[in-house]
Amino acid sequence: MKSTKEIISAIESFKPVDGNWLELDELVNELWENGKPKLGINALFGVFERYPNDDGSGVFWTILHGLETLNYEKFLYNSLMNKPSHMGINMLKRIENTDSEFLDGKSITELKEFIRNNPKVDSELLSEL
Repeated sequence: MKSTKEIISAIESFKPVDGNWLELDELVNELWENGKPKLGINALFGVFERYPNDDGSGVFWTILHGLETLNYEKFLYNSLMNKPSHMGINMLKRIENTDSEFLDGKSITELKEFIRNNPKVDSELLSEL
């Protein structure tokens, strides 16, 4: 069995081969099985940021559900400020659906406005806000 550090490193360097995301799915499962998934939060959001318009053939939904079991709000906020992604926006919308107006103590409305005005954000993602 790989160490948590080895798993996180593999997640950080993962690239799908011919559209195959199964290795990433296995790495995510290993991260949880090792019992220290919170150590991989940055790496998991990093996957969303590297592939901002993708869902990893469904693997990203596994990541999303896993992240939602952790204290992830600060990391989601930072990810959305750094490199908004389809999955990050989905997570934000899920928080909004609970009638929350804040993410990590910061206004969701202001965060969305920042994302909308960020020239680096893919226009495809803006329509998801």
